Amino acid sequence: MKFKLMSSLTVIILLSCAVMVNAQTESEAIDALKAGAEKSKAKDYLGAIESFKKCVEIYEELEDGDNDNAVTASGQIPNMQYKYAISLYKQKKYDESIAAFGKLKEYAETYNDPKNAKKAKATVPKLYYAKGVSLLKSKKYEEALASFDKSIELNPKYPMAYVRKAQVYKEQKDEANFKAAVDMAITTAVAKKDKKSEATAKKIASGFYLKAGAVAVKAEKYAVAEKHFNTSMEYKAANSDLYYQLAVIYNKQSKWDAGIKSAKKALELFKPKGTTKDAKIYYELGTAFHGKGDKASACDAFSKAKKGDYAEAAEYQMKHVVKCL
Repeated sequence: MKFKLMSSLTVIILLSCAVMVNAQTESEAIDALKAGAEKSKAKDYLGAIESFKKCVEIYEELEDGDNDNAVTASGQIPNMQYKYAISLYKQKKYDESIAAFGKLKEYAETYNDPKNAKKAKATVPKLYYAKGVSLLKSKKYEEALASFDKSIELNPKYPMAYVRKAQVYKEQKDEANFKAAVDMAITTAVAKKDKKSEATAKKIASGFYLKAGAVAVKAEKYAVAEKHFNTSMEYKAANSDLYYQLAVIYNKQSKWDAGIKSAKKALELFKPKGTTKDAKIYYELGTAFHGKGDKASACDAFSKAKKGDYAEAAEYQMKHVVKCL
């Protein structure tokens, strides 16, 4: 009987100890939850994650994983990781931020958080883009291209990544790759109905080809200039001055019909009426008609060019070259 009494007493003591241990352990879980909240307020996001993890682990050991406190703690872990990843981005620590968002993706899967999983997927391409922009500013062109390519790989429908690639190729004077990149930027922007990115891409492209054309004219590479000026019109409607430049270029190459057509288009778009600024256009028109052998039309054009800065030159053409008089 004494043995049985002792056994019963032992069981009672052991059960009492178990209740005390459980109570103490749950208290620790609650303390961990509170600690996580405090660390979150202090922006110690990694510390908060560890505290919330501890809370979850304790409840799992107690086989009480569905406890409201455990659910709250587990839900905060991805949130803290997101805040930590964003804080790194704001500090322009792009590689660290990318890694942190990779961890966020893991936490989102572990703790069944589709909202944060979506954030991670959407943000990482932008981080590679931001990193690429920083590298572009530092003139680290190959590294910038690699970063933009990664951004595009993760999100092929991000037009500004293509725009930035085009800017890299512009700096490298790589016309073929520049055009391919800027055309992709426009295609993706149009598909997304992103008017702002489309306009940015077209502005960069037209500016690139206008400058390239002007450089070629200065170097007397007229066929190259012709190509660049015509390409620029794929991205921006030409104005009177551009058609005038084309008329000059065509005349330099003895492409008289093209010169006539361009000069007439330049006159059609000419806006400062009542001035002598159209004299240079009429002069090129006269040159083109003379080259083609149309004396009457050449004389008419040169007579209209005989004003302002072109008065003397036009007079000379009429008297000594075309012999209008």
